[in-house]
Amino acid sequence: MKRLTLLAVFATILFAVHAQEEFFEAPDLKMIERNVKQPGSSYHYPRLMEKYQAADKELTLEESRHLYFGYVYQPGYVPTDTSSYNSLLAEVIAKQSFNQSDYNRILEYADALLQEDPFNLRALNAKLLVYAQLNNTEEYKKVARQRKAVQDAIISTGDGMSDKTAFHVIKVAHEYDMLPFLGYTFGGEDKLVRGGKVNYLSLGDNRFGVERVYFNISPVVDHVSARGGGKM
Repeated sequence: MKRLTLLAVFATILFAVHAQEEFFEAPDLKMIERNVKQPGSSYHYPRLMEKYQAADKELTLEESRHLYFGYVYQPGYVPTDTSSYNSLLAEVIAKQSFNQSDYNRILEYADALLQEDPFNLRALNAKLLVYAQLNNTEEYKKVARQRKAVQDAIISTGDGMSDKTAFHVIKVAHEYDMLPFLGYTFGGEDKLVRGGKVNYLSLGDNRFGVERVYFNISPVVDHVSARGGGKM
């Protein structure tokens, strides 16, 4: 558990440095769509997913951005997060202590969630928890690289401090999953602004004095709207 806490603190520091340097750029979704669908492109989606699944150390930030946002244009993309494995995973993780059977169940449920959403940060964090407790360094490093690819893709798109510099995500659930990484807790308010394509989450008391974080959910809204509306 100490390893995970240290990782979260280190990631928060990196985020603060990036934000100060304005190290972010909103994704050009049309360009990403074109690139990931082009077989001759270095960003062709099957190639990127293969590198991600292998936890390739050479995966670049631009590849991570194409990987994450390019998923919107893949047949398996579903913007909602209603899997029954969420509650099953949460139930096991809520226990005060774990045995080998618990570790096996956590990995089973996490892998099931990742089959539905390969960028599910809760599932990736759960796997990191198991591998840290079991001192499985090699597997821990692999999953940590996968998580970093997802987090880097998201924080490279904004600073989250306003509706104009919102973090871009492809699932509403990823908003909540990013809060601990950023050093925040959810404050209870979840509100859509700017025509429903930007969402902000209020925050609990924090040492940064930040009241809310903004997320651009355009891919989610566009996907749902194109299919006649529904739950996001």
